[in-house]
Amino acid sequence: MNSGYWSPKLSAMSLNIRYKLSLAFLLTTAITVGGMFVFFQWSFNHGFMNYIQSQELREVGDLVDELQSIYASEGSWQSMDGNGLRWQQLHMQVMPSYFGDMSPPPHPRRPPPSRRGPHRPPEPPPEHSGGKSLSGRLTLLNKEKRPLIGRFSGSENMAMQPLVVNGETVGYLAINPLPVLDDDLAVGFVKEQSQTFAIISIATFILALAIALPLAWQLVRPIRKLTEATSQLTSGNFKIRIDIEQRDELGQLSADFNRLAATLEANEHARNRWMADISHELRTPLAVLKGQIEAIQDGIRSASPENMRILHSKIQQLSRLIDDLYELSLSDAGALSYCKSDISLEKTLRSIIEDFEIPFEQKDICLSSNLQLSEDKLVYADEARLNQLFSNLLTNSLRYTDSGGQLKIAARCEARTAIITLADSAPGVASADIPHLFERLYRADSSRSRETGGAGLGLSICQNIVTAHEGSISATPSTLGGLEISIFLPLSQRIKW
Repeated sequence: MNSGYWSPKLSAMSLNIRYKLSLAFLLTTAITVGGMFVFFQWSFNHGFMNYIQSQELREVGDLVDELQSIYASEGSWQSMDGNGLRWQQLHMQVMPSYFGDMSPPPHPRRPPPSRRGPHRPPEPPPEHSGGKSLSGRLTLLNKEKRPLIGRFSGSENMAMQPLVVNGETVGYLAINPLPVLDDDLAVGFVKEQSQTFAIISIATFILALAIALPLAWQLVRPIRKLTEATSQLTSGNFKIRIDIEQRDELGQLSADFNRLAATLEANEHARNRWMADISHELRTPLAVLKGQIEAIQDGIRSASPENMRILHSKIQQLSRLIDDLYELSLSDAGALSYCKSDISLEKTLRSIIEDFEIPFEQKDICLSSNLQLSEDKLVYADEARLNQLFSNLLTNSLRYTDSGGQLKIAARCEARTAIITLADSAPGVASADIPHLFERLYRADSSRSRETGGAGLGLSICQNIVTAHEGSISATPSTLGGLEISIFLPLSQRIKW
């Protein structure tokens, strides 16, 4: 596309939204999968080491029982404190699988306890016990957790088995943690689980990639349709519509776009019709004026008072049309001035009715009113514009109602709304024409002459005036055989002092 947001220049400068969505999905998946891999790896290693420690605590159960028996019989750990030979013999006695057929070493001379001191480090076990085997990682602690015999690492991850005699904790058997796993089976198991986690993470990422691209395309497809349709709309193609395939936010956006396109298309038709109607309205009186003046110039007609009256009436018709167009344009632009105040609707209506009594009487039309309004029923309005509103409506009835007919004006209040109705007698308006009565330059009877029918702008001006007063206006068939206009105006909420 050469215009709009999808221009080649813009595509070269930034990524397509499809790839942006795909990258967002993949980045989120990568962070999630990576975090899960690290967490699972840590959790598994931590849990596996806890499992090994719990297994080792089970294996030293006989040693725990023997140590508790020694303390119960001797009442202290004096015989075990720093005595590496007895510590080794005890291991060989209760844990022979860790020593095999190895014979016990000779009894070493043990220094007197008084020379060694209470804080002297315990003797290390014999070298053959090793630093990674279970026997080489055992340490006997007293109840204050001071090491008595064995290799004590002081690690926080040490497993401790309390030694309890007669319900009292007299010491602990501690197991130093393994620095690394040295068992081939355990190492292989950990390695296999790590590889499995890595394979699952990679497979998850590949699956996310396979899902992200089609999903991003599915999300972007209606956006691309909207972009292309918008480009055509800005080019003047108001007939463009989008097929709604989804019922989500994008589907709602497509529906709103279709309504916008339909509104613009209707406005375009109205504008074209408006221009044609304006040209037609101006052409007719101008043609009559031109014909009359040329006839007078050619001597076909004389400049008699009657011919001058015809010319004057056409000029008045043009003047009214131009005034109505100007006033309607001001109303549409919101430029009409409104000086609102609290006024009595009953007084305004009575004043207008009195002004039209003589014209209606001259045309033999019965004008009657039933105003059920009190003087305290006020409306916040511009009195001059209300006079214009009711004058236009009474003028329409006077112009269209047949002689011998009637016009009934009624007014009442319901809740906080004033309702004014104007119902006249025949001729009526076809039901198909009623919805269009407030359109500009619309005539229910196109054959009616301009002198009688006017330009068709009066009701449009009335509608704008009512809307400016936060009210509404509608038209329905009258029970008298003509047309009934209903006006709804909100009563003032202000307090009259």
